[in-house]
This record gives sequence, structure tokens and C-alpha cells, in this order.
Amino acid sequence: MPWLLAYHPQRGPSELAGVEAAKEALDQEGVVVWADLEGRSETSDELLKEVFGFHPLAIEDVYKERHRPKVEDYDAYLYLIVRALADDRRLEDIRTEELDLFLGPNFVVTHHTGGIPQLDRVREALSKAPRRLKGGASFLAHAILDRIADGFLPLADRYMNEVDRLEADVLAGEDRLARIVELKGSLHRLRRLVAAQRNVVSGLARAAYDEVPEEAKPFFRDVHEHLASLTEALENERDELNAVFDAYHSLSAHRMNEIMKVLTLISTIMLPLTFLAGVYGMNFDHMPELHYEWSYPVLWALMFGIALGMTLYFRKRKWL
Repeated sequence: MPWLLAYHPQRGPSELAGVEAAKEALDQEGVVVWADLEGRSETSDELLKEVFGFHPLAIEDVYKERHRPKVEDYDAYLYLIVRALADDRRLEDIRTEELDLFLGPNFVVTHHTGGIPQLDRVREALSKAPRRLKGGASFLAHAILDRIADGFLPLADRYMNEVDRLEADVLAGEDRLARIVELKGSLHRLRRLVAAQRNVVSGLARAAYDEVPEEAKPFFRDVHEHLASLTEALENERDELNAVFDAYHSLSAHRMNEIMKVLTLISTIMLPLTFLAGVYGMNFDHMPELHYEWSYPVLWALMFGIALGMTLYFRKRKWL
């Protein structure tokens, strides 16, 4: 069921009962209407098509998911697509919810498929300070975009802590390659999303849209600065994570070199021993113990001495 709110300059905010009440409120001077639609229903279709009269292409986009953030000017209103944080319990699987927002001279229409906590916080804030809507629909749009931007800000610190933890684990010799790759993908997707939304808000703050008066632009610039700072922080964490990734590969290569060195030295030590064993193994007349009782012990002692001498030599040269 759509949620409808009208702000009257004299009477303050009041919830609207239905479509007809929304039509009446839109016709009243100075009234700001907020229609929040979740999912698709006959009432939602009627509001989008009949009450607000949005373009069919815009309505088609509303009911299609997975759009990139953007802003489109339809002369009588602006159509924005942004994404709000929906689930951040796992950094490697950050989930967002698409929010369609129409901004007109005296209305804001939002549409989403799932729940968006940021919108609930905007409602709570307006219930405590309804005079924020006195500035018009653009200030309501700013409040929504500001809450959405603030929802992403704590992620920068969480990524920083996780990258620091991964760095410590890698330096301690733990195998964290899978976690690094997961986090790299998640960080890349989030950075692209935040950068795209930064560009959307930048357009509202700088472009000459009739729906965004000059007195509202500083507020949108503030949201843009938050998103720009977040983008920079995510880029820094991406660079740090790339450094951890490179360190992991360097340490892995170093460990592999150490293993190969040990195997090479073992092969080198075994070479003369294999030679001696091969010589006696092919000589049927002079095999140990055929003519001399202590030949085998002497041969073993000789082979052990050669191996010990080579080992001591390798240690002296610091190859072991």
C-alpha cells in the first residue's frame, strides 16, 4: 500500500488516505506531497500514470531493476535512480536496493521493491521536525539522498579495519587469498556505485534544473562532498588491498623459492651418494663384503661423511 504524506504550510504534515486525497493536495498552493511506493499495485500504477502523469519510459524504468544511478530531466520533473544500502553484514557481499525518485515542483515520489531503512529514518526526522519541508520538495529530496549517502559512510572504516586485519594475517603467513579476492571485488563494485551516485548528486548541485532552486544547491553540494570523500576513502582502501595482494604473492614466491632451494640442496647432496651406490651396484666383482668384511660400514661412513661435509659447507655459505 502506498504511503502518502502532504505538508501544509499552516497545518503541517498529514497522511493522505488515498489517490483522490493526493490529487487534491497536489492542486493546493504551497503543499508538498511525498508518495512512497513499494512494489507494484493498481494504486501505484494509478499514482504514477494518472495522478503524477509520468512519462511511460520513466514508469517502465521504475518497474525494471538493476539500473545504474542516473538523473534524467523530463522538463516538468526530474527522474533519479540511486541505490541505498540494504544489507552490509558481509563486506564481501554488500547488497543495495534500487530507489527511483521523482522530483517535481511540489512533490517527491519514491519507489522501491524492498524495504529501505533510510526512508524510515527520513520519516522519523520529519515527524520530529516537519518544518524541514517548508523549503519545498527539493529539500525533501535532499533529506532522502543525504540519508542514503550517510548509510554508506561507515563502510569505509569497516573496509579499512578488514584490510589491516588481512595485512597482519598475510604477514603472519596465513593463506588469505580467497578473502582478498572476495574483498577486492566487493570494494570495486561499491566504489563504482558510490562514484556514480556522486555524479548524480553533482548534477543536482551544479546543473540548472528548475526543480532545484539556488537556495537548495548548497545542501546537495554537501551530499556530493560526503560521497566524494567516501569515493576517495574507498579508492585508498583499494590501493591498500592491492598492496596486500602483492605482498601475498611476494611472500608466496619467497616461500616457493625457499622450498625449491631446499629441494635443490637435497638433490645436490644425494648426487655423490647416488654415484657411489651406482658404481658398486654395477660392479659384480668388487661389490662390498664380497672380499672385505667391513666394506659396507666403510661405504656408509664415506657416504655419511660426504653428506655431512656438503651440509656444513652449505651452512657456511648460508645456503641453508
